[in-house]
Amino acid sequence: MENCKHEILTLVIEKSNKVRCRHCHLTISEDELENGYCPECMEAHNVRHCDFDKVSRPDSPTTRYYCENCGIIIECR
Repeated sequence: MENCKHEILTLVIEKSNKVRCRHCHLTISEDELENGYCPECMEAHNVRHCDFDKVSRPDSPTTRYYCENCGIIIECR
C-alpha cells in the first residue's frame, strides 16, 4: 500500500436509506426492516409501530475515493 500511487480511483457515492422510528427513535436501515415495523418497539412493548421518518445524509464537504489498486479510502475536503 505504501508503494501505491493511487492512479485508479473510484468516487464513493454515499446514499442514505436510514429511517428513524417516531416512537422510540431507533435509527435503522430500510433493509433491516424485515417486517415493516420497528423491531425495538416490538421487543420492548410488543407493539408494531410502522411510523418512520427518513433520515437524510448530511451534506458534508468531504468527498471519498476508493483506490482500485490497494483498496484504501481517500478523503478529500
